[in-house]
Amino acid sequence: MNGQYAIKGYLLQSLVALLDSFETDWETVCVEPNDESEKVDILWTYNGGKKKVVQVKSSKNVISFSIAKKWANELSIKSLNADEYELTLVGYVDSKLRKLPNSTIDKVVVVNKDLSIEDFEAVIIQKINSFFDRKGKNVISPKLGQMFVRALNSQILQESVIGKTVEHSEFENNLLESLQGIERYLERCSYSLLLPDTPPRNKDVSSVIMEHILKLIGWNSLNIDETVTHYDEKLGKEQQFKVDFWGNYDCPLKDNLKDIVYINANIDAEYFPDYTNTIKNSLFSVHSVREHLIKEKKINRDNSIEYCIQFLLSMKESEQNQAIAKLNDAYKKNKMDKNIIYYAIDNKKADFLISSIITARKYRDDLTVKFLYPITDDNSQINKIGKRNTYMPPQYLNSSILPIIKEDRDKISVLLFCSDPYSKDRLRKVIWLLIRLTSGLANEYKIYFTDYDAGQYGNEVNETIRSYSNNDLIGKIFIEKLNLCNSSELRIVPSNIISLKDEDFDETINKTKQLRIEPHLIDYLPYGDSLKPFLDSDAVKTEDLKIFLQSKGIYFKTANKTKIIQLMTSMLFSSLDIELLVEFVNIDNKTMESSSAQYNLVDENKQLNQLFSNKTIDQDTLQDGLKADIVSLEQTKPKKDTDSYTVKIHLEQKNPNKQALVSIARSTATVIVKKNVNKIEFTKEYNSKPARVAAERVVKQLSEQLIQSNEIEDKCIEVRFSEFTNKERTNFLLSFTNIDSSDIFKSFNAKSFKYMFDESANLPDEYADKKGKECTTLLKGKNLDSIKELQNDTLKEIILSEELAINYRYCIRGVSGNYYIILNFSGALVNKPIQDGIFNVKSTLYIDNKSKDKVKSKSALETELKLEFNKLKKEKFKQFNRI
Repeated sequence: MNGQYAIKGYLLQSLVALLDSFETDWETVCVEPNDESEKVDILWTYNGGKKKVVQVKSSKNVISFSIAKKWANELSIKSLNADEYELTLVGYVDSKLRKLPNSTIDKVVVVNKDLSIEDFEAVIIQKINSFFDRKGKNVISPKLGQMFVRALNSQILQESVIGKTVEHSEFENNLLESLQGIERYLERCSYSLLLPDTPPRNKDVSSVIMEHILKLIGWNSLNIDETVTHYDEKLGKEQQFKVDFWGNYDCPLKDNLKDIVYINANIDAEYFPDYTNTIKNSLFSVHSVREHLIKEKKINRDNSIEYCIQFLLSMKESEQNQAIAKLNDAYKKNKMDKNIIYYAIDNKKADFLISSIITARKYRDDLTVKFLYPITDDNSQINKIGKRNTYMPPQYLNSSILPIIKEDRDKISVLLFCSDPYSKDRLRKVIWLLIRLTSGLANEYKIYFTDYDAGQYGNEVNETIRSYSNNDLIGKIFIEKLNLCNSSELRIVPSNIISLKDEDFDETINKTKQLRIEPHLIDYLPYGDSLKPFLDSDAVKTEDLKIFLQSKGIYFKTANKTKIIQLMTSMLFSSLDIELLVEFVNIDNKTMESSSAQYNLVDENKQLNQLFSNKTIDQDTLQDGLKADIVSLEQTKPKKDTDSYTVKIHLEQKNPNKQALVSIARSTATVIVKKNVNKIEFTKEYNSKPARVAAERVVKQLSEQLIQSNEIEDKCIEVRFSEFTNKERTNFLLSFTNIDSSDIFKSFNAKSFKYMFDESANLPDEYADKKGKECTTLLKGKNLDSIKELQNDTLKEIILSEELAINYRYCIRGVSGNYYIILNFSGALVNKPIQDGIFNVKSTLYIDNKSKDKVKSKSALETELKLEFNKLKKEKFKQFNRI
């Protein structure tokens, strides 16, 4: 669990040298001076301009005289203007170095610090306390002393002296301020809350922190430092592999199965820039120890679920509650085992977990913390509160939802912690989840959000609870803020939990007061069996589930969808999780359609915010006869003329013959209004027939109000089928295969072209047999514009071109895929009695599998591609004089 020895050794030795300096009379100091040789780590100046240069070298291996002599010569040769030279060697040196006369090589003084990291920690604390005492400050407590040195990182030197020359008094003040800042932070950080006041002797602080984290989640009696040794033929020596903790427990979420956990931990001063080697070494150690345990018949894989859990924690204050970037790349498939589920836990995940459990301990603090296990087909108990116990299942480690119970015989309190930001919509979903998890049999429910503000949201919460029209809910549900562990409002974890009451609530007490609510589908937060049909459907790809789980720090080697679903139906997902999951699932099949309409402004000087300041939308009129429910209507009105006015409508259609999550057809209608010199343009976007109707109704309501107030002319300007000649229309559609002006679209593949012969035209003899017939032809082929027939101007003049489908290949900041576009005139060929239709666009986004894990927001990517295509569309409109 130690960090990188060389980096840590250099840092600590540099600090020891700096602190030692307070006993000497110097004028200035500079660490890593910019204007000196790269061999100089510390530069001192003394009275009279005397200079001393110091180089610090660390090694885990034995440092030989020959290499030390090389370093010493390089230091003296490269720093000719120095008066004194010092080479500090951190590590074990050979016998010749130990017997140096006068401890010098030529004119270079050699100082050896043969200390382990733990010895350095003891020295540094002693010297910092001596420094604090001289400055009249309180010394560091024994409890914080365990952690203090682990929290020292390059920032302390960076802020104090690196790269700049600092005078004696200034340096002391800077260093004192930095060290005291670390102490203040450690006093309130999550890891200090886990440590006992009296530090155990001869125990690494990282081990102590991890043992307390594991006790918090009820993982007791684990094997510690399980080690195996293999002879490495390549290296010609024994190699040792270690797992920090391992154990097996009965699985409370899956009947008749065991949870086997292998745990390694890194607790370092700060996050590493790259964890690839750390993860590789940890996985190799786990796999080696696992094979040994199987061989010794200490574990049975056949009736077990195996978890490899890697803690990657940082002591740096600015990295608290922060995730590690680009960790996914460190988990290589060829280093993983298909039978193991891998978890990575960084500060962000650990802080939420620790904070939730500590907060739960403080509430009804005489009672034991128990974790609630959802009732599913895998552990069924009908009409009961789910099983609960002090053991937290591994599935909850990286969860955004954590359910905890505090109970005695007379009262049961259910505490649900959610890492999502608070919103009314999320609250309703969490309330539904709580009632489902407990069959409505609890006495009280407490819901925690990390950003909840009672002053800001209290009335909204009360309205939401009352909206269920169930008086039994009132007075039972309470919403509170979850303070993360770096908040001083949290108290130290109770050290003695043996005295806490561990009773079971008598569930017969509340049988007659069972709560039931019938939520709207928007309030539905699926888990377990209700989630399974959705995950099991053909629309959900295995790779998408793996990428979604990676976003939660969970990794699989296997492509076995059944095994992945087995894990996911044991997990609890928050509202944001479900939104992200649905986004991953819909990433390849969500078709957006758009069309636009323009109106001339009566007064082109009138700004957009003035035009819409008093315009309203009647939601009842929008809903009337619509074959979907309007769930929400959001308006973003412009604050200045360059803004747009946006109306967004969320709709739901339900199929009562299907299971809930699968049966919900969600769609969106968006209307975006922009001003363009002397016109305003309404852009309608929709992905279902009801959404298209809703968008058209919004435009109708707003345009009618603008016409009545004499702010726009009453004629709608649209790009229509009938406004083109036959040849113009064909050339207009084919012009979209010219993408020279785009930096994002790299290539195209025209997929299909739909047309029919114009019955009113004089057809050449070769087409005479088609006269009087409706002939719709679908052509397919790469680069369709090169098809010989369509290069013929005579043909262009006698066909009614209606639709072109193009697949654009895009690349944006390393993310690649296809943007499938269908350009058409709204079924003009079949419209009777006049063949006419409005020009519209359908778009579908596809992301390459290799790029999916790089996409933080699919909607943001889609917006960027839409903007790029709209630029292309405006270019073509101008080319054909449509705008």
